[in-house]
Amino acid sequence: MRALAVLLPLLFCLPHSALASGTHTVSETGHGDAEAHETHDEAEHHHDEDEGSHEGTSEGVRAVHAWIRETSASSALLFVNIENTSGRQVKLVGGHTEIASKVELVGFALKDGETGYDPLPPVPIQPGKSLVLAPNALALRLGGLTRPFREGEEFEIEIEFDFGHIEMQAQVESINATRHSHAGHQH
Repeated sequence: MRALAVLLPLLFCLPHSALASGTHTVSETGHGDAEAHETHDEAEHHHDEDEGSHEGTSEGVRAVHAWIRETSASSALLFVNIENTSGRQVKLVGGHTEIASKVELVGFALKDGETGYDPLPPVPIQPGKSLVLAPNALALRLGGLTRPFREGEEFEIEIEFDFGHIEMQAQVESINATRHSHAGHQH
């Protein structure tokens, strides 16, 4: 119950304060502010049309820069930037990948002085807003990993929303990474 008391206020504040350092708003052109990434092609596309893509879009929602840390554990946290350029609210639900038996949306929590991540219900993303899944905030937990992952490797991930999914490539960063490195690709 104590974890829920910590987690619920976090959910209501995420788009405004907890993720403020990593969140950027989307302008009318669909591109983020100066803190955001290089200009990306806003055309609707999926992973199968753009093999090896570190971004994907569907129905006005764009996911970019999905990554996990190097690990030999049975689970990993996936972080990604999501922009809702559509005219409606969408909900992030979870995900799917061949490299894990389960992909669930989780939120950082403090329980009895210990940190961890707890499962969450779908999280809404308002029109014209961004949601950043980042360390010590929201993440997608990949449970039941099929093998260890080393820095520089990539794998396919489907990020699930209430309207469907976005397919893209995720990159494995160093074991102590705090953000996506952009190594080995350009947008």
